Amino acid sequence: MGQLPSQDILALLEFKKGIKHDPTGYVLESWNEESIDFNGCPSSWNGIVCNGGNVAGVVLDNLGLSADVDLSVFAKLTLLVKLSMANNSITGKIPDNVGDFKSLQFMDVSNNLFSSSLPPGIGKLGSLRNLSLAGNNFSGSVPDSISGLVSVQSLDLSRNSFSGSLPVSFTRLNNLVYLNLSSNGFTKRIPKGFELISSLRVLDLHGNMFDGHLEGLFFLVTNASHVDLSVNMLVSSSSQKLLPGMSQTIKLLNLSHNQLSGSLLNGGDMQLFASVKVLDLSYNQLSGDLPGFDFAYELQVLRLSNNKFTGSIPNDLLKGDSLLLTELDLSANNLSGTSLITALSSCELFNLCSVIIYLVA
Repeated sequence: MGQLPSQDILALLEFKKGIKHDPTGYVLESWNEESIDFNGCPSSWNGIVCNGGNVAGVVLDNLGLSADVDLSVFAKLTLLVKLSMANNSITGKIPDNVGDFKSLQFMDVSNNLFSSSLPPGIGKLGSLRNLSLAGNNFSGSVPDSISGLVSVQSLDLSRNSFSGSLPVSFTRLNNLVYLNLSSNGFTKRIPKGFELISSLRVLDLHGNMFDGHLEGLFFLVTNASHVDLSVNMLVSSSSQKLLPGMSQTIKLLNLSHNQLSGSLLNGGDMQLFASVKVLDLSYNQLSGDLPGFDFAYELQVLRLSNNKFTGSIPNDLLKGDSLLLTELDLSANNLSGTSLITALSSCELFNLCSVIIYLVA
């Protein structure tokens, strides 16, 4: 009498039933009972990674698969570490029993057709380090239980239809390095506390409907290098100036397409943007005179268009120290002066001839 297939193999065969179209035959031609090794893990099957007699990984990225799958079957893979099926046309949802995927460390189902809301059980994945659900049709609010992802370092929920306020529990993910919640429908205020995540390097919340004040403390003490809060409805925390200060770790700051007002700099804040490489404050309501930016030696891209800046263009805005500058956009303001044109006439001297410059609408 032959040996019966293992629980792992039965789970994979159940998943296979949901595959409607496999243009390369990567799965449908490989996953068959005739090629089972009967050691508990079908190491000869495409996309399957074995660890001893158990399935440790299911990797089905970029295969053009069309499928309607039941991910709940993967709870039977008790030692599953990696589940990845990005860039296909797979429908389904995150199952209610996702919390039973106890060993899972990496999950990527990005750029598919998954839908529904996230179940509270998502917070039981205490071993998960990387989670990407980007580019699907997920909706509803994110459950507070998300704080249970205590090991997660990279979390990408971008390009979905999530809505509601952002749970404060996001700020308790103390191992986060990368957080991308962009292009959703999140509303209300951005919760305080992201500045306390010392490991955070990328915070991308652009393309939502966040309102309320910019949280000045975050910009003062964060360790993040990439901060994108553009395309929201944020307002300045002070009517006098944009920010009270800024951490020198921030290299890219995008606050464009908001409702920010006040002056760019105020008084002794000339070193505010000293370490920034890309600064985009376009499409706001900022006013006052432009600073010289002679202190911003790292600056490569400066976009200040579509604001209410007045006065003359500073003489030293595009001077010889600005050797890294590749784009300058001051259009759609109320600026005057010819100093910039004079600087450009000597661009060969300063190696600035390749700079992309916009001065008028």
